[in-house]
Amino acid sequence: MKISLIIPSNRKSYSAMARILECASLDPSRFEVIVRDNSEDEAKRALLSSIDSPTLRLFTVPNRGAFENPIEALRLATGDFILFLGDDDWLSARGIEQLHALAAREIDDATVACFTGTYLIQTSTQSGLFRYPDLDSDNAAKRVASYFEAKAPNVLYYSAVRRSLATFCFSLLEQLPYKFSYHDQLIAMLYLALGRTLQVDQVVYFYDLGEWETSEKSLAKDRAMYVDAGLPLEIDRLHWLLCGMEGGFLLNSVLLSEKRTYDRKELSDLWFANMFTRFKHHYRETGYESSAINEGSLKLKAKWISESEVNLSELLFDVCEILEKADPAGAERYFKFWSSL
Repeated sequence: MKISLIIPSNRKSYSAMARILECASLDPSRFEVIVRDNSEDEAKRALLSSIDSPTLRLFTVPNRGAFENPIEALRLATGDFILFLGDDDWLSARGIEQLHALAAREIDDATVACFTGTYLIQTSTQSGLFRYPDLDSDNAAKRVASYFEAKAPNVLYYSAVRRSLATFCFSLLEQLPYKFSYHDQLIAMLYLALGRTLQVDQVVYFYDLGEWETSEKSLAKDRAMYVDAGLPLEIDRLHWLLCGMEGGFLLNSVLLSEKRTYDRKELSDLWFANMFTRFKHHYRETGYESSAINEGSLKLKAKWISESEVNLSELLFDVCEILEKADPAGAERYFKFWSSL
């Protein structure tokens, strides 16, 4: 049984390369390390190419953006499980060994989707240990509820996942009409809906919040992806509403229910309700300019915040009316995709 550690790397620092060196020392019979480096830095390429390790598989490629790199790196993996590692994060060697041992024991249990452990989460001023509760429940709604109750960064993204499941989830992500920063939340949602997560009693992953440490930095990252998608900043006002709507459509789809049995309406409602709470209470009202899209998104927000019940199809129609003002073709693609699930 093998775990593929996937490092989509762009940073050029020695600390980023040190993380790769550490992983390259793992046992090649149990681990492979896929490094897909799009930094386009010749000095980094030369240094990484000099690593003599049967565990390491290095690919240096042109930089085609942050979204493309992890998806293409996943396609290179051959392990039974995959685990993404940020090149500004660390793995515990003992933790990953225990994770491998647990996955090897439980590999034949088809109800299990992921394996993880305790996370050490760091900011520039403090650090602390974090562990998800109740992700091993047989009830998908309880797993999703526990995920939200944890009130933590989405570190579940950095867990060991069955490669077949990760491939399905990222292939689905690749089909989405727009690529937005909250789509890592949808990946976690899919993992939770489609299987249990088992945990080892060991710190496995060291997560540095980095550019997501403050609300200002997070907002800038979110908005940069809307701009990259050809949309105005004002769409960011709907950020968590869109995440709730897209997740709701996915969870209520035949596509997912064919892979795992769960209460589609219950799970869809649970996901949307939690994201709707974020939409209502997370402040994002800065930096917008007066425009038709700004006025339209304000009206949409006012309308749906006052509703006691939400019809996802009606909400999709309203969202597409806003998108159409900036990107008519994209709005049409968006409507067709989500209305066809």
